[in-house]
Amino acid sequence: MRRGSASIECVLIFPVLLTLTIGTIDVCSAMFLKESAVLAAYEGARQGVGRGYSNQDVVNRIQEFLDERNIQYETSDITISSPGFGAATTLQPVTVTVAIPAAGNLLMPSEVIGNLRMDGSVTMVKEYENLENGS
Repeated sequence: MRRGSASIECVLIFPVLLTLTIGTIDVCSAMFLKESAVLAAYEGARQGVGRGYSNQDVVNRIQEFLDERNIQYETSDITISSPGFGAATTLQPVTVTVAIPAAGNLLMPSEVIGNLRMDGSVTMVKEYENLENGS
């Protein structure tokens, strides 16, 4: 009798514990994705505020950062506010936004999470206006 009740308890509790464990892992992964989006936007903006850097330099730095963390993304998920880093004047603010899709980056199936995205945004001012000759 005692062995049978222990087996039944195990069969009933195991799926609950497994669900809680996977859910906890996904919540932590979602927090990691959110923070990665903010850090990627920061890294890109930090690259672009110096003299001689363009929007493409910013995008390249963001892609490098996300690749280092093995995060799936699309280049279209990176946006830079107008006028961008190439045309911004000294001390003009420019905002970089990175949106990372949760699908493919979390354990949950994409049917459950749909089009959920983790967005990160950073605004920095251009330190020095780019010179005409590209210097």
